[in-house]
Amino acid sequence: MNRRRAPHPLLRPFVREVWSCAAEPAGESQARIERLLPSGFMHLVLRLDESPVQLLRSCDDAQGEPLANAVLAGARTAPYLKRLHARSASVGATLLPGAAQWLFGLDADAVTGRHVPLEALLGPEAPRLRERLMEAATVDARLALFEAWLLARRPPVVGQAGALARLLRQSPSVGAAVRASGLSHRRFELQFRQAAGLNPKAWLRVRRFQAAVRALAASDGPAPADLAAILGYSDQSHFIREFRAMAGLTPGRFRALAPDEPNHLPLVPPRRH
Repeated sequence: MNRRRAPHPLLRPFVREVWSCAAEPAGESQARIERLLPSGFMHLVLRLDESPVQLLRSCDDAQGEPLANAVLAGARTAPYLKRLHARSASVGATLLPGAAQWLFGLDADAVTGRHVPLEALLGPEAPRLRERLMEAATVDARLALFEAWLLARRPPVVGQAGALARLLRQSPSVGAAVRASGLSHRRFELQFRQAAGLNPKAWLRVRRFQAAVRALAASDGPAPADLAAILGYSDQSHFIREFRAMAGLTPGRFRALAPDEPNHLPLVPPRRH
């Protein structure tokens, strides 16, 4: 059982989505490797059991790097690999630009491309939160408790980070967004990078890539050959090159793979019983 939804209205300047999922049924757990695609956002994830997860340098990496059970994952422009031994009961949130600043008092570019243990950011509060979530009896109860924790950390005043991101999305170019903001180009880029973890051009690249992922994952979406023009790539080869850099495979191969979760590509499919 999984829950995935928009957050409480008071959280929406900072949080794009909250989610909670149940553990994998007994007898179905097995090791597998996933390629995680960049989204342009930070992700806060708390796994609620001790099933190990390793970050991998390659599919042949036998050891990997252990991943903490509660982490803040920074924004990135490239995919990464992880090995899971079982799907854990988990809760999490997709964080919008500016969220790390209010949630942790941290500029997002301090964690770009990294997974930072939550305990390193919150100290003893992190294991206490995880213990409370583990005690919750249901997926819905865990999600409600997690959302209440986020609400309790919500700042009284909303900063301008979200406004900069909206301005960037709505403007025809980074230069136009800078002019509309009233900031200097240098100041705009600095504030945006501190809020989002990526510079404006990189963030727009990843968000355009994510638009391609959504289109390719839709059963009635346009053909890969048509997406370059629809999404504003200079030509088909530019689209394929950008998509391969962020997904590790071509748009056509991605559509054929049809992953259940578009940003989680299985590299070692689970055995069927």
